[in-house]
Amino acid sequence: MTQICNHYAIAILSVLLLSGTGLAADASMKDDAYHYMRNSIDDNLYNEWWYFNAISNNSQFFVFYLLCDPDNLTGSGKLQVLAAVLEDGKPPVIGLRQSRGFGGDRNSPTLDLDQSGFALQDESSLNVWGRASDETSGTPISWNLIYQPAVSPWFAIPVQEKVGHTKGGWMKWLAYMPSANVSGSLTLGESVFKVDGTGYHDHCWGRWALNDPQFAWAQCSIPKEGFSLTLGDILGEQQRSYLGIKFEGRTIIFSGKQVRLNMTRFANDPQTAETYPSRYEVVAENNDFLLNMTANVQKTVPLMIDYPAPAPSYLVFQQVSDLQGVLYSKMGREYQFDAVGFTGYTTPRM
Repeated sequence: MTQICNHYAIAILSVLLLSGTGLAADASMKDDAYHYMRNSIDDNLYNEWWYFNAISNNSQFFVFYLLCDPDNLTGSGKLQVLAAVLEDGKPPVIGLRQSRGFGGDRNSPTLDLDQSGFALQDESSLNVWGRASDETSGTPISWNLIYQPAVSPWFAIPVQEKVGHTKGGWMKWLAYMPSANVSGSLTLGESVFKVDGTGYHDHCWGRWALNDPQFAWAQCSIPKEGFSLTLGDILGEQQRSYLGIKFEGRTIIFSGKQVRLNMTRFANDPQTAETYPSRYEVVAENNDFLLNMTANVQKTVPLMIDYPAPAPSYLVFQQVSDLQGVLYSKMGREYQFDAVGFTGYTTPRM
């Protein structure tokens, strides 16, 4: 499998020294490490996950390493690896593996989740590996990948941000690799595929009821141009938006009312009978830049995180999308992008 990213630039933004841009490198390896510490108050609400994706030729891959109520105080704790492979013209292969235990490092990005995990490969790259089995066919999935960052991290939510309806609920969100070059191998059953493409990695942690808030997000990158776009939106009455663009070593940030996300087209998922957005439109503007972007969904994978009744389960729609947009500087220059990326949408489900 080889890299895919159809794109073109009208004009490179040499104007990125404008005051509207922020400097990069606002996170360290320790920030991407394991964060759980018992406090004997709301440990049952603790969630932490590390997410990785990759695009290589006509195939896409993603994996979640999930810790939810790590000490299983509620009896519904989850130590899981969820992975999926999407090949053009074929049904998705979706793998789930439950773990009996885990180990993590508080000083560096290292996690061991029962034959799956990740660790430092060198001072900047991560080795990401694991195995799972397709829930329907039983097809085994395994991966051994190297993620090499193409841009610096973006700490989208560096301080505790209220989320959900549980008293004191909060989260943090770090896009540790908004853009990465990914290499290695992916195995489906007896077939081994070479991976050489584009990827992304983020990390979220905090204390809130996982099946409560709704989120939407989008991400794409063009590593050889040093470009990445990361968008996260908390939906509903607590609506808040976070959008970060990396370009030529700079960070352009839009937040709050500077970002307007609209879902303008919807589709029905036959597996869950739930409706999900199939087109996202984004307009963002700060003092120095204006962004117009659309994301058209091409593939959708529903992932269910189950909870016993009467609590709702949590439905996560992972999507492969075409992201197209233009970033305008207020000085008249512009950068146009057209790339395959990922979007997502979550909703509680009874």
